[in-house]
Amino acid sequence: MNALQVRLLSLALFAVFCATLTYWIVTLTAHRPGPAAAAARAPVSVEQAETLFGGQLTRSANQDVHLFGILSLREGAAAIISTGGEPPRAITLGSTIMQGAKLYEVRPRSIIIDRNGAHSEVFLPANAPGPTIYVR
Repeated sequence: MNALQVRLLSLALFAVFCATLTYWIVTLTAHRPGPAAAAARAPVSVEQAETLFGGQLTRSANQDVHLFGILSLREGAAAIISTGGEPPRAITLGSTIMQGAKLYEVRPRSIIIDRNGAHSEVFLPANAPGPTIYVR
Protein backbone atom coordinates (compact mmCIF):
# COMPACT_ATOMS: atom_id res chain seq x y z
CA MET A 1 0.00 0.00 0.00
CA ASN A 2 1.33 3.36 -0.88
CA ALA A 3 0.99 6.50 1.25
CA LEU A 4 -2.03 7.85 -0.65
CA GLN A 5 -4.06 4.71 -0.08
CA VAL A 6 -3.21 4.70 3.63
CA ARG A 7 -4.33 8.33 3.95
CA LEU A 8 -7.63 7.67 2.09
CA LEU A 9 -8.33 4.60 4.24
CA SER A 10 -7.56 6.61 7.39
CA LEU A 11 -9.92 9.38 6.24
CA ALA A 12 -12.72 6.88 5.53
CA LEU A 13 -12.28 5.21 8.92
CA PHE A 14 -12.27 8.62 10.65
CA ALA A 15 -15.56 9.53 8.87
CA VAL A 16 -17.15 6.24 10.01
CA PHE A 17 -15.95 6.90 13.57
CA CYS A 18 -17.44 10.44 13.52
CA ALA A 19 -20.76 9.19 12.14
CA THR A 20 -20.97 6.44 14.79
CA LEU A 21 -20.08 8.87 17.58
CA THR A 22 -22.69 11.37 16.38
CA TYR A 23 -25.39 8.67 16.19
CA TRP A 24 -24.78 7.52 19.77
CA ILE A 25 -24.64 11.06 21.16
CA VAL A 26 -27.97 11.93 19.52
CA THR A 27 -29.54 8.63 20.63
CA LEU A 28 -28.43 8.88 24.26
CA THR A 29 -29.25 12.57 24.74
CA ALA A 30 -32.67 12.53 23.03
CA HIS A 31 -35.58 13.34 25.33
CA ARG A 32 -38.11 10.54 25.38
CA PRO A 33 -41.75 11.68 25.55
CA GLY A 34 -43.78 10.86 28.64
CA PRO A 35 -46.62 8.35 28.64
CA ALA A 36 -49.36 8.89 26.10
CA ALA A 37 -52.46 10.78 27.21
CA ALA A 38 -54.56 7.61 26.96
CA ALA A 39 -52.24 5.86 29.42
CA ALA A 40 -52.59 8.57 32.07
CA ARG A 41 -54.84 7.44 34.92
CA ALA A 42 -56.70 9.17 37.67
CA PRO A 43 -55.30 8.60 41.16
CA VAL A 44 -56.59 5.52 42.98
CA SER A 45 -58.41 6.10 46.26
CA VAL A 46 -57.14 4.54 49.48
CA GLU A 47 -60.30 2.45 49.80
CA GLN A 48 -59.79 0.94 46.36
CA ALA A 49 -56.15 0.23 47.11
CA GLU A 50 -57.13 -1.55 50.34
CA THR A 51 -59.18 -4.07 48.38
CA LEU A 52 -56.00 -5.20 46.61
CA PHE A 53 -54.61 -6.36 49.95
CA GLY A 54 -57.72 -8.04 51.32
CA GLY A 55 -59.61 -5.00 52.62
CA GLN A 56 -63.34 -4.66 52.15
CA LEU A 57 -65.22 -1.67 50.85
CA THR A 58 -67.70 -0.64 53.49
CA ARG A 59 -70.68 0.14 51.25
CA SER A 60 -71.32 0.64 47.57
CA ALA A 61 -73.15 3.85 46.74
CA ASN A 62 -75.52 1.91 44.46
CA GLN A 63 -76.09 -1.26 46.44
CA ASP A 64 -79.69 -0.24 47.15
CA VAL A 65 -80.51 0.46 43.46
CA HIS A 66 -81.29 -2.50 41.17
CA LEU A 67 -81.70 -2.01 37.42
CA PHE A 68 -84.23 -4.26 35.67
CA GLY A 69 -84.65 -2.67 32.24
CA ILE A 70 -83.90 0.30 30.01
CA LEU A 71 -86.27 2.21 27.75
CA SER A 72 -84.55 4.44 25.22
CA LEU A 73 -86.79 6.39 22.87
CA ARG A 74 -86.31 9.33 20.51
CA GLU A 75 -88.17 11.69 22.83
CA GLY A 76 -86.40 10.56 25.99
CA ALA A 77 -85.33 7.63 28.05
CA ALA A 78 -86.38 5.80 31.17
CA ALA A 79 -85.16 3.00 33.38
CA ILE A 80 -87.00 0.32 35.32
CA ILE A 81 -85.43 0.23 38.76
CA SER A 82 -86.08 -0.91 42.29
CA THR A 83 -84.76 0.83 45.41
CA GLY A 84 -84.51 -0.61 48.89
CA GLY A 85 -86.54 -3.76 48.18
CA GLU A 86 -89.52 -1.88 46.70
CA PRO A 87 -91.26 -3.22 43.57
CA PRO A 88 -89.71 -2.11 40.25
CA ARG A 89 -90.98 1.13 38.71
CA ALA A 90 -90.18 3.25 35.65
CA ILE A 91 -88.15 6.44 36.20
CA THR A 92 -87.67 9.05 33.45
CA LEU A 93 -84.57 11.18 32.91
CA GLY A 94 -84.17 13.83 35.58
CA SER A 95 -86.69 12.22 37.93
CA THR A 96 -85.90 11.66 41.58
CA ILE A 97 -85.07 8.06 42.45
CA MET A 98 -84.77 8.63 46.19
CA GLN A 99 -83.82 11.52 48.42
CA GLY A 100 -80.74 13.22 46.98
CA ALA A 101 -80.51 10.94 43.92
CA LYS A 102 -81.91 11.38 40.42
CA LEU A 103 -81.59 9.64 37.06
CA TYR A 104 -78.91 11.58 35.17
CA GLU A 105 -78.26 9.51 32.02
CA VAL A 106 -79.44 6.30 30.34
CA ARG A 107 -76.89 4.23 28.42
CA PRO A 108 -77.39 1.02 26.38
CA ARG A 109 -76.49 -1.34 29.28
CA SER A 110 -76.41 0.96 32.32
CA ILE A 111 -77.71 4.13 33.93
CA ILE A 112 -75.94 7.06 35.59
CA ILE A 113 -77.26 8.27 38.95
CA ASP A 114 -76.54 11.78 40.20
CA ARG A 115 -76.20 11.91 43.99
CA ASN A 116 -75.77 15.56 44.93
CA GLY A 117 -73.30 16.13 42.09
CA ALA A 118 -71.47 12.77 42.31
CA HIS A 119 -72.19 10.43 39.41
CA SER A 120 -72.27 6.65 39.77
CA GLU A 121 -73.14 3.93 37.28
CA VAL A 122 -75.50 0.97 37.73
CA PHE A 123 -75.28 -1.86 35.19
CA LEU A 124 -77.90 -4.29 34.00
CA PRO A 125 -77.28 -7.77 35.46
CA ALA A 126 -75.44 -10.15 33.14
CA ASN A 127 -78.25 -12.72 33.20
CA ALA A 128 -81.44 -10.96 34.14
CA PRO A 129 -83.73 -13.17 36.28
CA GLY A 130 -86.82 -12.21 34.29
CA PRO A 131 -87.60 -10.60 30.98
CA THR A 132 -85.49 -7.51 30.32
CA ILE A 133 -86.88 -4.72 28.17
CA TYR A 134 -84.79 -3.09 25.43
CA VAL A 135 -86.57 -0.50 23.30
CA ARG A 136 -84.79 1.64 20.73
